[in-house]
Amino acid sequence: MSNHWTMPRALWTAWVWAVIILSTEGASDQASSLSCDPTGVCDGHSRSLNSIPSGLTAGVKSLDLSNNEITYVGNRDLQRCVNLKTLRLGANEIHTVEEDSFFHLRNLEYLDLSYNRLSNLSSSWFRSLYVLKFLNLLGNLYKTLGETSLFSHLPNLRTLKVGNSNSFTEIHEKDFTGLTFLEELEISAQNLQIYVPKSLKSIQNISHLILHLKQPILLVDILVDIVSSLDCFELRDTNLHTFHFSEASISEMSTSVKKLIFRNVQFTDESFVEVVKLFNYVSGILEVEFDDCTHDGIGDFRALSLDRIRHLGNVETLTIRKLHIPQFFLFHDLSSIYPLTGRVKRVTIENSKVFLVPCLLSQHLKSLEYLDLSENLMSEETLKNSACKDAWPFLQTLVLRQNRLKSLEKTGELLLTLENLNNLDISKNNFLSMPETCQWPGKMKQLNLSSTRIHSLTQCLPQTLEILDVSNNNLDSFSLILPQLKELYISRNKLKTLPDASFLPVLSVMRISRNIINTFSKEQLDSFQQLKTLEAGGNNFICSCDFLSFTQGQQALGRVLVDWPDDYRCDSPSHVRGQRVQDARLSLSECHRAAVVSAACCALFLLLLLTGVLCHRFHGLWYMKMMWAWLQAKRKPRKAPRRDICYDAFVSYSERDSYWVENLMVQELEHFNPPFKLCLHKRDFIPGKWIIDNIIDSIEKSHKTIFVLSENFVKSEWCKYELDFSHFRLFDENNDAAILILLEPIDKKAIPQRFCKLRKIMNTKTYLEWPVDETQQEGFWLNLRAAIRS
Repeated sequence: MSNHWTMPRALWTAWVWAVIILSTEGASDQASSLSCDPTGVCDGHSRSLNSIPSGLTAGVKSLDLSNNEITYVGNRDLQRCVNLKTLRLGANEIHTVEEDSFFHLRNLEYLDLSYNRLSNLSSSWFRSLYVLKFLNLLGNLYKTLGETSLFSHLPNLRTLKVGNSNSFTEIHEKDFTGLTFLEELEISAQNLQIYVPKSLKSIQNISHLILHLKQPILLVDILVDIVSSLDCFELRDTNLHTFHFSEASISEMSTSVKKLIFRNVQFTDESFVEVVKLFNYVSGILEVEFDDCTHDGIGDFRALSLDRIRHLGNVETLTIRKLHIPQFFLFHDLSSIYPLTGRVKRVTIENSKVFLVPCLLSQHLKSLEYLDLSENLMSEETLKNSACKDAWPFLQTLVLRQNRLKSLEKTGELLLTLENLNNLDISKNNFLSMPETCQWPGKMKQLNLSSTRIHSLTQCLPQTLEILDVSNNNLDSFSLILPQLKELYISRNKLKTLPDASFLPVLSVMRISRNIINTFSKEQLDSFQQLKTLEAGGNNFICSCDFLSFTQGQQALGRVLVDWPDDYRCDSPSHVRGQRVQDARLSLSECHRAAVVSAACCALFLLLLLTGVLCHRFHGLWYMKMMWAWLQAKRKPRKAPRRDICYDAFVSYSERDSYWVENLMVQELEHFNPPFKLCLHKRDFIPGKWIIDNIIDSIEKSHKTIFVLSENFVKSEWCKYELDFSHFRLFDENNDAAILILLEPIDKKAIPQRFCKLRKIMNTKTYLEWPVDETQQEGFWLNLRAAIRS
């Protein structure tokens, strides 16, 4: 029975583990498709997912699954994500969303379902999303917004995007029921065919409406509904060739529209006139913007009813960007619209190939205060015509950024007619150089010369300037006196130091980042008495001890340095390169080098002093002399050959013992038969030869060395040399070449400690003692002769 159940149970266990492993691997694969940070933000976009990953928990607060291949959203996919605030499902293949898919997402504030394949929308999706603020349903396949109101359960909705470019064709009155206030409403209805009147009127207030229409057939009907509840109306991707405005449609209605934007819209001469009429009848319009629009006409407005329009309503700001005029070379002079411009205060015509503003038009712009002609083709020759006498009489700001100006002197002279001009932007022109003197309008306070490739500044700049921008040039110094300058922008140049504060006495703002400044000091900053803002990051700072001490010790520095501390990095020393100045630390030796050198010198002096004391105390000089003698001896053979022996004995004695040596020992030995040949330093040393070499050679060439020891010997310097060498040469070789004669009793303590072997030999080796008794002296000489012969 036991064997019968063993195999089935083992198979069952293996099968269970296989299921667990497979399910774990599946969960692991899904988990790896998401990357979540500790705050609950999960990123899963562009991961080729075909379903919403399982295992999502309440910890997920933001989930991005956009740009995948998800096709289906089920009731249980997100049921545990009760704290989810942001859900991005755009750019998938979703065709089905179950009724309760978002039921548990009561904290959801942002929902993006754009660019999927939803053909039907259901209000049940949104019934529990009370706090939803953003909803994007653009780019799906639905034709209408459903049979019932989709948004009635979304009281906090502020941004809504609906529609598509192909199939969305109908807007009904119920579609926006329940919405009272929207900050932004975008409707993509390029093929709109049905608009039921008052469909948008239910929304009491819309800050910004973006409407995509191909044709303007229903445009007026829509305008009638929104003109009293809308702040900004933006029309996109529309061909207005057939647009006709009826005055009767809104003439008696109060309007709240303050801004009109036409983006990628096509006009003809006729439809442009209709738009101008609109400006007159929608009386609240203050700002009109044309962006990337096309004018398919030749500007011939004389044959139209434009002569009945005296002005552009209350329009004060006109902006034109990237205006395309295919028939530009057939275009009229526009003189028929000049009278309409009298009330306009701000005009921007940007990147539209403008090379000339006719003098007559400039003279008609009597209320103009701001003119921006950036990224066009203006040059000094055409500017002369544009800034003619009586042109732009109240102009205060002129922007000519990125045109074709080349002469700073001529530009300033041409603008002298603009008596009220105080702000001039001529950046991104190729001036290259600056003349020594220039003329400018008398009220100039702001000048922008950034990115003009100038390499030096001169007195050409007006002394009345309060704001100067010369950033992104080739400047390597700033030495101008500008007594009224309050703000200086000089980033991205080649400055090595901060400007002199005495030149800029009232400067309060300076931006000097990304130069080649390597340091600045507290004294420099304090010299700018009114400086409140300094931006000096992005420079190559040398993190010296003084610089680090100043920057790290000033707690209030962050209130002045707006980019502190992240943009302040060390360039040197190398071991702190790349570190924030705030975090850099240097060693004690780097910060107190003089003190360290002084301490090292003192330590060296003390070491030398101590070495001298120790040498004196422990006879170090003697050991050095011995080393030298040893080196000298090492160059000679260990033992001289027999043929080189010239003497029977070398006699080492004190000069004070010379009488005994010369009159007694010499007589007894050299006059003996056979005679002994002795080597005496007085007689046998070679004149002119170094005495040490004489001593060494004499000992080397002698069969024996006789030391006549006495108190005088111990005190004699030269005897010490002779004894020094023989002590090393003879005693260390353990031979019997040394003969000691004790001429008088010597206290062994009188022998220097360094002659430790001599002291030992005197204790262990027999030496000859000179007898005072004359009867014993003959035996002394006998023993001495025997010792020499041995």
